Amino acid sequence: ILKTCSLCLSVIIDTVMEKRESLEKRCLNNRFSQAALPAFLLCLVLLLVTACGSGLEEKRSESETHYKLGVVYLNDRNFIMALEELTKAIEVYPEEPSYHNAIGLAYFARDMNAKAKRHMEQAIALQPDFSEAYVNLAAVHLVERDWTAAIDASNKALGNIFYKTPELAHFNVAQAHYNMGKYERAAEGFATAAKLNPRYVPAFYNLGLTYEKLKRSKEAASAYRRVIAISPGYVEAYFKLGMLLVKSGEKASAVEVFNSVIELAPGSAEAKSASEYIELLK
Repeated sequence: ILKTCSLCLSVIIDTVMEKRESLEKRCLNNRFSQAALPAFLLCLVLLLVTACGSGLEEKRSESETHYKLGVVYLNDRNFIMALEELTKAIEVYPEEPSYHNAIGLAYFARDMNAKAKRHMEQAIALQPDFSEAYVNLAAVHLVERDWTAAIDASNKALGNIFYKTPELAHFNVAQAHYNMGKYERAAEGFATAAKLNPRYVPAFYNLGLTYEKLKRSKEAASAYRRVIAISPGYVEAYFKLGMLLVKSGEKASAVEVFNSVIELAPGSAEAKSASEYIELLK
């Protein structure tokens, strides 16, 4: 906006100066006209500024249309069209941080991580408290196995007390700790994410995985049961729970859970393994 307004202001100043010189020559010997000159110039400035503002509104409206279309394509996983529309939005109005964040996600979805990070960082440069952009940047760092950078970006997201989905940032921090082998800290982070959003399935599932690493089988089973309660079609959680029940000697319960795996995903690798365990448990 500032760049565009600066350009408009420059044009306005040049135009006013030209008009002033012309009018001063014509009004040199006319006292009434000389007295009215400042008021006329003020009206001219206001008219030109209004025209500038109208142009900015049109550009913003055009860019917003491209942005909304890009988000629709992004949600539909049509990443090529998403990139096309979001690129147009940025070309028209490059100062909007949400446009850079969205196109960063589109590039990330296409495994173009360098471009994804560049646009997410641009979004943050334009809006330093843009927590969503920090969290998305952390996700890229996780894929690239840069655990420290992922933790740093996520903590910056949490620095904004008005951030509406802090569970995502806590999840990223916990995931980084898990990958670093710091399972106690990972468990704390996943538990915090689950507490903040009691229906956040990935937090409960990863909490179960972490508890297994810590040999806390009962808590792991409880986490997997929570996943199944929220998302009854989560096959992996059923299978993990079934394995824990086998280890704890609860054969009948294990068979029941394995049968659910077969019913939910009959052609999957988990279903094949579940069938084999059922045979062994007979």
